[in-house]
Amino acid sequence: MSGPDMGRTHARMLRVSTLALCLEAGVALAALMTVGLSTEPEPGEDTGGGGLFLLLLPFFAVFGVLAAFAVSAVLVLPVILLGEDLGRKSGRDPLWWQLSLAGLAGALLAPLAGVRGWIAGWTVLAVAALLTRRARQGYFVSLLLWGTLAVVSVFMVGGMVLYAQG
Repeated sequence: MSGPDMGRTHARMLRVSTLALCLEAGVALAALMTVGLSTEPEPGEDTGGGGLFLLLLPFFAVFGVLAAFAVSAVLVLPVILLGEDLGRKSGRDPLWWQLSLAGLAGALLAPLAGVRGWIAGWTVLAVAALLTRRARQGYFVSLLLWGTLAVVSVFMVGGMVLYAQG
């Protein structure tokens, strides 16, 4: 009998990729909230929905995790696995293939959001692929701790920026 599998499995890769996408969403939320709160609303603009948004945020988070899981299964894992196969066949480092494939997959957003959407999609997929490449046993917990620290740090820096603006 062999012991537990210590290597990289598809299930571990899927969990790590989903976590990476959720952490990226947390950083994006912190940055967008900072930018949104630092600008003054237009005269006559309704700004009363902020409290309702905070109450509904846990429900949005459930759908966000499901969307991150779907993106992980449909885009991130194929980018990683296909990049490794292409790297093995060409005799080169699979990292460059994975980044190129992430750019191609990010191009799916180009018709919807233009060049900015393509760059954002490429960045999100590339970071998720880079973090998922090393998905071994115990990696999920360390990514969760360090990623949460990164998200909290971005929220704190955003709060300090808002406080400094007065």
